[in-house]
Amino acid sequence: MTQPTSTAAAGTLDPSFADKGVLKFPIPEIFGIYTEALLALPSKKLLLGMTLLGEIGQRPTVVMRLNEDGSLDTEFGSDGAGFVEIPIKGAELEVHKLFGLGNGGWLVMGRYALRGSSGLYLVQYREDGQVDESFGEEGVRLLPFAGMGNPGDVGIGGEALGLRDEGPSTGAPQTSGGNGATAVQQLDGKILLVSAVRTESGQSKGTVLRLNPDGSTDYTFNGSGFAIVELEGIGAGDNFANVVAVQADGKVLVGGDFDLAGQNIRGVYVTRFDAMGRLDRSFNGGTVTVRNSSLIYLRAMDVREADGSIVAVGDALRAGVRNGLIFVLSEGGFFDFNFNRGQPLFSSLVPQGLEWWRCALQPDGSIIVAGTTGRGFATAEATVLTARFLSDGALDPVFNGSGFTIFDEDLTFESLQDMTRMPDGRIVGCGLTWIDRDPWAAIGGGWVIRYLA
Repeated sequence: MTQPTSTAAAGTLDPSFADKGVLKFPIPEIFGIYTEALLALPSKKLLLGMTLLGEIGQRPTVVMRLNEDGSLDTEFGSDGAGFVEIPIKGAELEVHKLFGLGNGGWLVMGRYALRGSSGLYLVQYREDGQVDESFGEEGVRLLPFAGMGNPGDVGIGGEALGLRDEGPSTGAPQTSGGNGATAVQQLDGKILLVSAVRTESGQSKGTVLRLNPDGSTDYTFNGSGFAIVELEGIGAGDNFANVVAVQADGKVLVGGDFDLAGQNIRGVYVTRFDAMGRLDRSFNGGTVTVRNSSLIYLRAMDVREADGSIVAVGDALRAGVRNGLIFVLSEGGFFDFNFNRGQPLFSSLVPQGLEWWRCALQPDGSIIVAGTTGRGFATAEATVLTARFLSDGALDPVFNGSGFTIFDEDLTFESLQDMTRMPDGRIVGCGLTWIDRDPWAAIGGGWVIRYLA
């Protein structure tokens, strides 16, 4: 069950937020349950991306704003609604990421599916929630999967990839949040996204795309607006790009997973492109890898402002149990000896194992990670686990007295979708509640939780 909040200690639920730290959906004002993405605002308010209930093809996807106490901000949107609808008519939408812009506005990024077309979308908003029509086409930029990897640009062909299966098919619904695509903004306002393409040879390869601040394609990036992840010298078969980050000097970090051609070996990688979209071999030869004899995935990555070090998180299957994976690289791409003696850190923490899906860095060097326990399916093993590791890789005992905390409501299963850190350090997560039904679990609602820091 949900852990009590009797003490105002780091890692305990924040009693000043919603109902003792927990906001459950649907709420009277909004009939929606699919809580998908979070953004903490400088004002201590929160943006929350959510898909409302309704018939297939008629389920609007919205971004709402919450006050610091978790109540709906009715000054946001039109007519006191508290939310704005993403203006892509007739499409099934997913929200993958919300990120703030230097001008006070914000971008929403995700996946769309229209009849005969699917891909990634970006919609830009002004600070007041109005669509910024100077971006893209009336505020919207669609990036169809079929148009990624133009053969005329880089000598490859075939289709671009959308979602992919990341685990064994058992018929049970998967709980894992996010699905491989993300975006980030550079200091100069340009926008980077990652996806994947399938080459003429049948290989899958990650790709990174760059847009100008107005949403147009930035053809100065590799001469085409995108670059393909090749993983030279590794002998990789397929590779997928899942995460992207930018260093202070404008160099672009891309991370994902791969398999070795003809071998039962998988791995995750971080590679770097220079500001012009060319592979940067000064980054430890161009690519850093962590390998595993079974499934392994990279889910999130961030750059620490103080020293430029890189934190990457995900999960790996080891001895039949999912382990959370964390590794830290120096700015130049070498394993940081100060973190876990320069080795990747694999953690299960609970008997059923876990997957890290999100990370957030604190100014003191500690690392906050959050994810879902279990095997990736909606079963009784699924809870949400949030932990704080010190800069050396040890669990921080100040955080809930053990280094981690578990969100587990009675009679339901929980899975994480997103996590963010507020300006004052408090940790906010959102996700889904699953109800045990025959033959398998169904989504019962959404939630937002906030922990003290």
